[in-house]
Amino acid sequence: MKKLIALVGLLILWACEEPIDLPLPAHDKRVVIDAMLWRPVGEAVGSLEVVLSTTTNFYNSSITYLEGATVTLQSQELIFTTQEAEKGRYLAKNIPVAIDEEFTLTVTIDGKTYSASETLVLSTPIDSIKQGNQTLISGNETEAIVKFTDRPEEGNYYVMDFGYNNLFVTRDEFYNNQQLTFSFFYDEYFPKNTPSPIHLMGADKSFYTYMQILISHAGQDGGGPFATAKSLLQGNIQNNTNPDDFPLGYFRVVERDTFVFTATEN
Repeated sequence: MKKLIALVGLLILWACEEPIDLPLPAHDKRVVIDAMLWRPVGEAVGSLEVVLSTTTNFYNSSITYLEGATVTLQSQELIFTTQEAEKGRYLAKNIPVAIDEEFTLTVTIDGKTYSASETLVLSTPIDSIKQGNQTLISGNETEAIVKFTDRPEEGNYYVMDFGYNNLFVTRDEFYNNQQLTFSFFYDEYFPKNTPSPIHLMGADKSFYTYMQILISHAGQDGGGPFATAKSLLQGNIQNNTNPDDFPLGYFRVVERDTFVFTATEN
């Protein structure tokens, strides 16, 4: 009996050391369009940033970016054409961004055309971000204490980008027209003594809900919520050539404020 127990123990140890790749259903390869037209809070001119890629399977961490696309933005009679600044990343600057004006994004690639239309969502400045001393489970997290004051009207939604694929969403249900203070915790790998921009942007209810679902699906797993999407969550972008072959990603038009946060060793 002792020999049998020892043999079973060896088999368990051997099995634990062997990598196991579970077979997963083949995924449909889809275009991913991460598009944002943004202006700084209170200003009148902004920039368009569009990243084009394709979905990947669960075990593939690399990103396939899409080159050679035609990406334009139309507002009333004006049409802005982007330049491919680097592989899969398309930019256009000095775009007038007015309240209540509709903007239509059009992406053409591989004989297919995708489009979406949105209007500007206002935001608010970040009051302050300071480093705190609290930690969570590991004891090695970095606490960022964030303060911002909600806009006076009811029903505001916000998305915060803390960098390094860390995203946070909130709404003013319990702090309308008041200052919100909360702590965000970076993991132990967050770099110290390195200036890190943190962005606060306005969101409408649709984009807020989309981001809530997307964050819960993707987690903060280092791939970015759009670039390595592993679930078919449809955003607001349509495939005009073949509506059934919809892309992933979202086009938003927002005000955005930026605060540069530098953490130090405690």
